[in-house]
Amino acid sequence: MNASPDQLSGFSSFLAIATEANLGLVIAGGLIGGLLQPVFAKLNPRSDDPPNINFLFAPILGVAAAGISIYVIANSDTDAPMRILFFALLCGLAFPAILTSAVDNVARRTETVQKQVAQIASDASSDGIAETAQAASQLKAVLSRNPSDTLKSGGQAVIEKSAKMAVNNIANTAMVDPAARDRIVQELREVKAVADAAGWNETASAAADQANILESIRG
Repeated sequence: MNASPDQLSGFSSFLAIATEANLGLVIAGGLIGGLLQPVFAKLNPRSDDPPNINFLFAPILGVAAAGISIYVIANSDTDAPMRILFFALLCGLAFPAILTSAVDNVARRTETVQKQVAQIASDASSDGIAETAQAASQLKAVLSRNPSDTLKSGGQAVIEKSAKMAVNNIANTAMVDPAARDRIVQELREVKAVADAAGWNETASAAADQANILESIRG
């Protein structure tokens, strides 16, 4: 089956981005480091010999560790090819510690975001426009810094629930203070845009619904 023009265009765009980011060097370095990791473990007198199956999966995990380290954790400058190659090799060689640390960091980050959004929902329950606007601003900041796909899937539902509660509390301010309705609608539209961009779909939908309700009342 022949590829469509859109598919070819998308693939070409991906290749251009990958080339600019030196993805090939990152993969090569992580692969080599992953291949060497079981060998290093066998040569290390302080560690147990790894099972032979490690030689099969280690290169893949090495590539994963290199990509996560360079593009996510360190956000490294990819304009220095030799530096990137050997950094990727080092990351591949140390993949057990890197991947374990990355998983732990995601868990801690998810818990932190849960607490932040829950506090914002509580702050948004105030009927004052100043407090409500500040809560909306904080909600936008937290959601934009923490896209849903960067957090643990098990914690996303909890964050969405708290965020939707914050949205409802923000909208309630307009019921108490009709003069603030236009400002609240604007805040809700902005929350929707940020939530959409960060992948918080339920929050975006809730913000849009509340904004539409307030606009219909004004009309």
